[in-house]
Amino acid sequence: MSDEPAWLDRIAHDLRGPLMPLQTAAYLLRNGGLDAERQAELVDVIDRQTRQLARMIDELGDWLRASQHRLIGHRESCDLASLLDAAAVGAGVQAPPVDDRSGDAQVDGDPQRLVQLLRILLSFANALCHGATPAVILVRADRRLRMDWEMAGAAGAENVDDLFTRPQHDPFDGGLGLQLLLARAIAQAHGGQLEAMAAGEVLRLRCELPLAEG
Repeated sequence: MSDEPAWLDRIAHDLRGPLMPLQTAAYLLRNGGLDAERQAELVDVIDRQTRQLARMIDELGDWLRASQHRLIGHRESCDLASLLDAAAVGAGVQAPPVDDRSGDAQVDGDPQRLVQLLRILLSFANALCHGATPAVILVRADRRLRMDWEMAGAAGAENVDDLFTRPQHDPFDGGLGLQLLLARAIAQAHGGQLEAMAAGEVLRLRCELPLAEG
């Protein structure tokens, strides 16, 4: 991308973000003189910021694997509705109801990466719609399974052209802004696609993946 140096500079800046509270907490704990409640607060800071830094490093690592075409592992027949339930558990949100018009069609894919893709979409929808439940529709389209996510009243729907083409400047998950790009990379690595479209106040995310044979 043309603005890659500026983007890499922002990534470096964001990765440094958790370091200051970690260093401060370590300094205060090392110097002692703190009561048990304050020590517990600082331990919570260390735990929270360490997990945040780990998530950022994982995000960057996945992006590098995507650029090297190394995202997908073992593939098998997968039921997207069941994977959506697993993704909801991982995202810590409630799974949306699914209008399944696919005739129980399954997709050919890496279940771990497909759960990751669905978890990203769930987390994004939850953040964009402030917890409102998106409408999810499964439809068999030729030799693909199409999953449409429809989010009414989605703020920022006018920026759909940028959702899957460049890092987010204000990441919905507080990470590096690569998650939606990773979701698209996972879909493309499966021979599918992921796109966004807006109609008024409704934002639609459409994911298409190849059907499993048989």
